[in-house]
Amino acid sequence: MAEQTQAAAPHMHQQAPTTASPNPDNLVNLADIKEPPLPDSFYLTPLDVVFLLVALFLVLFIAKQLYQRWQAQAPRRAAIQQLNSLAKPSAAEINQLLKRFLRSVTNHHPALTLSGEPWQQFLATTVPNNPHPTPNMTALLYQATLDETAVVAFQQYALHWLQKVNIGALNA
Repeated sequence: MAEQTQAAAPHMHQQAPTTASPNPDNLVNLADIKEPPLPDSFYLTPLDVVFLLVALFLVLFIAKQLYQRWQAQAPRRAAIQQLNSLAKPSAAEINQLLKRFLRSVTNHHPALTLSGEPWQQFLATTVPNNPHPTPNMTALLYQATLDETAVVAFQQYALHWLQKVNIGALNA
């Protein structure tokens, strides 16, 4: 056993060689080391796939909501286009256009049967703070002579009403 200890002792006391500067001969041997090749294609982890599916679902959900909102506004766009296309409208045409819009938004609204003062109050309460004066519907619809300035004012009032009315509140 003593012989084994003495034989092992010279290895234990041996100092590791210090390398102050690399030896150019040893660098040539490093050229033989090969690293594994990098993957050629892009790989997704399962967490990446889950994240992409959630993001795709959110994008589709938002797109569906925006499309439904755009579809719900179709009667408004059509009514505004028809109101603007009237060259020389009468008060009855404008009134009929407003009621057709209301019927297309909600088929059984109680305001569809209103006329005169109650219809005027309905228009004023659904879009408050209209910058255009509220027309006198009875005088406007049943006047003997056509007052063109009153009809133009009613057309501006109706245009503002169509632009600002809350369609969701009409359905409630």
